[in-house]
Amino acid sequence: MHFRYFSPTPPLAPYISHYWLLESDPGDGKIGERVIPTGHIELMFHYRRPFITRDSHGKIKYQPNSMVSGLTSQWFEAVTQGDSGVLAVAFFPFSACRFFRFPLSEIEEKSIALNDLFNIEIHQIEEQLGCADGYKQRLAIIERFLIAKLLPEPGDDYKLIRQTIQRIKQRRAQISVTTLASEMAITPRSLERKFASLIGKSPKQYLRIARFQETIRELGKNPEKALTQQAYLNGYYDQAHFIKDFRELAGYTPAEFLNACNQNNVTEEESG
Repeated sequence: MHFRYFSPTPPLAPYISHYWLLESDPGDGKIGERVIPTGHIELMFHYRRPFITRDSHGKIKYQPNSMVSGLTSQWFEAVTQGDSGVLAVAFFPFSACRFFRFPLSEIEEKSIALNDLFNIEIHQIEEQLGCADGYKQRLAIIERFLIAKLLPEPGDDYKLIRQTIQRIKQRRAQISVTTLASEMAITPRSLERKFASLIGKSPKQYLRIARFQETIRELGKNPEKALTQQAYLNGYYDQAHFIKDFRELAGYTPAEFLNACNQNNVTEEESG
């Protein structure tokens, strides 16, 4: 199985964090991967056999050929079906709203088939992706689709949310909603409404996911550091709280997560 990241071209760079592509061959058989909350709203385009997923409650689903996934705080398992190929778009947290004409709270903790949103147009995109010769052609097809869907900037709310997300990143998600609202000169209630519409989560929920991702980065840089140190470094009250929150979001304890990462045989390549 092969996994690669790609950067967007300049017209879409302000809105898209990255693309990722995963391919497996028929001989690879079924391969399962744990999918954890990333803080990105994503589009996924399967041009071979779609994945089967199993959530934390054991519920099994077949993914549609093309889909949009809202922000989630739930982990799940994705299983390839041998001959798999998928190209995904990971939006910056503040920018997915530039491509959809509905409040993003409507897809919170959900995945929606793109056929339900764009109908015939998506059938055409799926056919083009299936016939494309390699990842460069597929990326070009997806970028043309995205550029055509880009909406005008929605005004001051969009700028506020973008600045708020930047502030959260600067603080490594270690800031309260009250403090965040005060620094952005807005009431907590107003901030919550704007987050729900343009991000798809409340500020508190988004902070939890963002802190989790900051913790993963820190674990990757300093895996030898004691869990008590990791807990305090990442803003948790104590080690028990750290482990509980991590298990709920990842389905692993921090130690189990590091062990799983070390055993991961997926090939990753960074590409511009």
